[in-house]
Amino acid sequence: MYIRLEDNLTKKYYQEIVEKALAIAKEEYEKSPDIPMNITLYNQLLDIKKTVISEHKVYTEDEADQKYSLGIMAIRNFDYKDMLVDIAFGISLYPGMPIE
Repeated sequence: MYIRLEDNLTKKYYQEIVEKALAIAKEEYEKSPDIPMNITLYNQLLDIKKTVISEHKVYTEDEADQKYSLGIMAIRNFDYKDMLVDIAFGISLYPGMPIE
């Protein structure tokens, strides 16, 4: 069962859900590379991992919403929509999250 980010609002958990979502997105892309949404989702998750987690770039909620369309994609990806919603939700909160 998936635990929502709001119930474990830490950098460690955020990193875990980004990694899980990346694995799912990569698998979906490899199964159906001809579906543009699959590569877009995978690339956005890679960018979040790079900029938000690794480079510690800070985004406001509005900036994150403009840069990443994860919320819209979550509607179309019912299998892991809560995870995508939490990743989008956590982008602007990540800098202030406790490590564990």
